[in-house]
Amino acid sequence: MRQLKRLFYIILLNVIISAITVGVVLQLWERDHPPMSTEDTPNVIVVTATQPVTSPNTDNSVSGINTPVLDGLPASGTIQATPTFEMLTYRVKEGDTLGALGVQFNLSVEDLMIANNLTDPDSLYVGQIIFIPTAPLPKATSTSIPTIAIASPSPRPSATSTHGSTPTAAPTQIEQEPRVIIDTVIGAGTLENERVVLHRTGDGDVSLLDWRLADGAGNEYVFPMLTLYKGGSINLNTRTGQDSVVDLFWGLTSPVWTPGEIVSLYDAQNILHATYTVP
Repeated sequence: MRQLKRLFYIILLNVIISAITVGVVLQLWERDHPPMSTEDTPNVIVVTATQPVTSPNTDNSVSGINTPVLDGLPASGTIQATPTFEMLTYRVKEGDTLGALGVQFNLSVEDLMIANNLTDPDSLYVGQIIFIPTAPLPKATSTSIPTIAIASPSPRPSATSTHGSTPTAAPTQIEQEPRVIIDTVIGAGTLENERVVLHRTGDGDVSLLDWRLADGAGNEYVFPMLTLYKGGSINLNTRTGQDSVVDLFWGLTSPVWTPGEIVSLYDAQNILHATYTVP
């Protein structure tokens, strides 16, 4: 009988210890994995971009004279597509720039500015809610319809018609040469905020390996292995810090740039690519 009671107490003690252990594990899990708040959950917004449609001119009168319309030719006008795309909402964090967000979401700075109706690429502030397209914004396309042909009201001599049409050469798209420009210098004279913003324009990719950024006083920064893609940007901070895909750090202990100073960008062959005068 005593053995049965002892066995019962042992089982009861094991159940209590197991329950306490499970409760502690659940509390530790909730502390390390807090539930995501609704503010941090991105919202998907469906946007339909509508374009006006030019109505054809159906008025066949010219200076009060009713003139006939040649048969078989449609009225003039423009038909434009109505694309539909989605956008995410995003809360701006410390250190975010349009160039960095463009690299993160594979978008151009121009698309982000259009989506948020921005005129200044450096106007972001911490806590701002912006829209992020889930894909590059579609370009407006249109299909033109030939213009109405109006017969002349005055008599004209007959002419021999020539069948066939004259071929028209198709337009050739010319690619823009890839370039890296010095977009701006921010926080000149203040070490914690001082940085140079480089921006990528044109088509194709540009490798910045061994490129140099220099001032007129002998200070130079040599870029590590880094590739700028179309529409991408990079910040070169004067202070020390940890390099990332959107921020590089010079590692200096005092500011470099002063108003009126010229910033120069050279490639690995010492060819000058861009200059900028600090305002």
